[in-house]
Parts: sequence; C-alpha cells; structure tokens
Amino acid sequence: MNIRKRLIERRDWNESGSFADNPVLTAGDYIMVGTDRIHLLEDHIDGRVADVTGRKIDVTIFASRHSAASGIPTLTVHPIGNYSTAEFGGESGRLPPASPQIMTEALRILRRRSEGMEFKVSFETTHHGPLTDGPAFFIEIGSDEGYWEREDASDAIADTILSIEETRHPAIVCVGGGHYAPRFTDLALSRKVAIGHMAANYALESLDDEMIGQMASASMAADKVYFNKKGMPKPKYRELRGRFASCGISEISSDDLEPL
Repeated sequence: MNIRKRLIERRDWNESGSFADNPVLTAGDYIMVGTDRIHLLEDHIDGRVADVTGRKIDVTIFASRHSAASGIPTLTVHPIGNYSTAEFGGESGRLPPASPQIMTEALRILRRRSEGMEFKVSFETTHHGPLTDGPAFFIEIGSDEGYWEREDASDAIADTILSIEETRHPAIVCVGGGHYAPRFTDLALSRKVAIGHMAANYALESLDDEMIGQMASASMAADKVYFNKKGMPKPKYRELRGRFASCGISEISSDDLEPL
C-alpha cells in the first residue's frame, strides 16, 4: 500500500470499474488493482483483470513487501513459480511465464533510483505463487516492517515501475548459488542480457528434463543457461550442464555477453 500511494502521486489515474470489490485505476498503459487477500493466492489474476477491463495484460508487476529473518534493508526483484512443492501459492512444479526483458531492466532502474540509500538491490531466484497466465514478476521492499513504510524505498520502486521500457537483449536462464543470486544480479547490472527464471541450489534436484523445458519456454524460449559454477557443487554442475545441453540449451559465460 505504501508503493501504491507513491504510484498514485505520480500519475493522473482514472477509476474505471472495480475488481474484487476494489477500484480499477488506469493511467495510460497501466492498470492498477488491489485485492483484500494476499496476492500469493491470486491465481490467474492477469486473466481475471483482462476479463473485467477488456484490456490485454502484457505483464503483471506485483508491488509487494519482502520478509527475511535477517532484517537487512533490501529491494528485490524476482520471477514467480514453484520448482517443487507449492508451499506459498501457485501450483507444485509449475513456472508461469517470466518477463526477462522488463524484469531485468527493472532491476537496473531500481539500482539507479536507490543510489545513495542503505538498501541492497538484488534478484531473488524463482519462488512462490501465484500462478499467472502471462509474464509476471515481483518487486519488493524488505526485509521487515520497519522498512516496508519507508517513503524513499517506495519512491524508488514507484519510479522504477513507471519508467520501465522493454529491452532487446538475449534472454537466458540461470542456475546455481544462493537464493539472493548475487552473481546473477551482477551479470544483469553489467551485461546486455535479459534474465528469466533462476534456480538456486535448493532447487537443483527438481531440474529434470521437464522442468528445464519449463524454465526455458517460460523465459521467452531462452536457449542459453548461465551457471554460477563457483556457487554449486562441481558434480551437479557437470550433470546439469549435460542435461541442459541435451534439452537444446547451451551454457553461456559472461564473456559471451556484451557489456552495458
């Protein structure tokens, strides 16, 4: 709601109907809706909003809060989906379409908009629901209640959402390392690349041929994978490199990508 307030301040929004007993607000190409229940449970929200408004939804951005036991001030961006059991919305073993071009550009803009602030900016790897019909991602303020109400953080996110433009960089998927994906974050901030679904080490056992196919097809038909080789067990890296290759997805290194 903090981010919503900053978005409303930045555009002339028009009320045009209701969704889930809340107003539908429109401003140019943007449609903003809210729901009373937690967004992790709002499966197919993009299709349902399209039905109500009669407008095609190109990408859904969930403006959210982020919780972490560390309490570290963090602004995060991430795709959604479940590699295994759906413990927090969505469906088990289902990855909705990611939005590699827009999501990766959002990370870059967010880093610029938050310069000089105490917040760390990073990707998170793919996790939790809801299940959407089209491309979607989360952009969040974390990591505890003391930061969720910060106006500077919500300003940075609102500015980011309203200034995103789609890039035309190569779309890839990423595998390995920890949940907060520092290596993938660095790659996005330094190279001409569009990162889609990402799998942390805890998801590696779920990466069979079917799931690898989902990662690629749900990331703009990506045919390249970037491995955080230093952040994952070597035997698992070798196994997955071969498995991805057999699925038609070849390994790429940072040197293969143009600098920004």
